[in-house]
Amino acid sequence: MAILPECHPCLERLVGLAVELATPDPEVRRQASQSARRYLDQEFGPGAIPALIANRMLGIIHQISGNQDPFAARKAAATVWAARMYRRLAPAYGDDLESLLRLAAVGNAIDFFRGEAEATREMLARVEFAIAAVSDFRRELAGTPGLLLYLADNAGEQFFDRPLVSGLRRRGSRVVYAVKGGPIQNDLTLADLSASGLLEALEPVVDTGARTVGLELDGVSPGFGELYAAAGIIVAKGMGHFETMSHLSDPRVWFLLQAKCPPVAQALGVDLNAFVFCSSNG
Repeated sequence: MAILPECHPCLERLVGLAVELATPDPEVRRQASQSARRYLDQEFGPGAIPALIANRMLGIIHQISGNQDPFAARKAAATVWAARMYRRLAPAYGDDLESLLRLAAVGNAIDFFRGEAEATREMLARVEFAIAAVSDFRRELAGTPGLLLYLADNAGEQFFDRPLVSGLRRRGSRVVYAVKGGPIQNDLTLADLSASGLLEALEPVVDTGARTVGLELDGVSPGFGELYAAAGIIVAKGMGHFETMSHLSDPRVWFLLQAKCPPVAQALGVDLNAFVFCSSNG
């Protein structure tokens, strides 16, 4: 995904929030903010990928602050809230494939830059896909059942993912649910999933072996790399995966997300906050 000028202030906001959450020490905040912003200014330019810059900046903040999971409290709170929202919303969705995809997509409205009120408004509105490659996906699933790798996104979304994962398994796919290899931003980790009580329900579960927003294949564990290579279908949830994987044009990849920022919406050719389910092939 092409970087745009408006990505810079968004990344600056991320630095400010991550530093604030990482430490109460003013001097440590100053050092972490200064170092992360210096990296941002050095790397920001044509050809850069916003999520990859975010990964390096967050690593700098983790190292300087000594806090490896600044978003821990926010993830825990979001998980409790998401469980409540799931119980409220799930009865309105059916068990057919498109309904399960729409329910999973509505969970992607969860975002650390949004308050609960804004996210609630987005989630209560009826989800209609601006791009809906459901028929193509259904045909893909109708082939020989095989390994389907489901790349999870934010903490809290697991409640909305579970019905889709279960539905795909009932349709014959061997679904493996993949979380991040360690804390990064508000993304779902194995510890977050276990704390939510859904680990057993979603098993088999693996982690990528990497602490990255989206997916950087050159940094994953060998085991996850083998799993990724063996997958016949890959469902990639959220904007981070779109940012880091859309340029790969891998025909196995299907993106499921809400376009919550103008650059992602522009790259997809949809309105801001539109929900999308599309193939990497377009």
